[in-house]
Amino acid sequence: MAQSPELDQKGDTLAPTFDFGTFPVLTTERLRLRQITAEDAADFSAIFGSPDVLRFLNLEPVTTTERALDVISWLAQGYQAQREIDWAITRPDDDRMIGMCGLHDLDTQNRHIEIGWHLHPSVWRQGYATEAARAIIAWGFQNLDVHRIWADCTAGNDASERLMIKCGFQFEGHFREHYFEHGRFVDARYYGLLRRDFEALSAR
Repeated sequence: MAQSPELDQKGDTLAPTFDFGTFPVLTTERLRLRQITAEDAADFSAIFGSPDVLRFLNLEPVTTTERALDVISWLAQGYQAQREIDWAITRPDDDRMIGMCGLHDLDTQNRHIEIGWHLHPSVWRQGYATEAARAIIAWGFQNLDVHRIWADCTAGNDASERLMIKCGFQFEGHFREHYFEHGRFVDARYYGLLRRDFEALSAR
């Protein structure tokens, strides 16, 4: 059961209204977003072993079931620690994991959280990432006491930038040589969505 927001001992930090108990399953017009499990290891490897997916990530390829299970376990630990929620993106007809989208690094003092997404290349350009992200953004504002959801991408990742803009995010800054990816420094593009902007968009 969800808990009411409460002030901490300092009186200035609100706790999440979501209690990180039962994992939230979300449904959209075409998708079912659920918890990532050990049964997803093969699909997880297919996603994060793809050079196309890793092009804009500083991440070692996930090429074995063992490595996939390790990462899935690490994601579950993040949920248990109440700092992140990672959903498997699936289609109801087969429940196969075709991607993931999640909220990360919950900051209850400053009331913000990051969102990120990754899809297998075979389902790119079908609007699935945007559909999943919109559902998760709405869930985040409705169930976590956050004032702001933010996202970033490597400069040149035009698809991610377009997705952020479609979801109502506003460009906030260009960080030069902010990440070290694939043996080189790369720039990063930062976007943010405030609660009041999300509410205004939802009211249209």
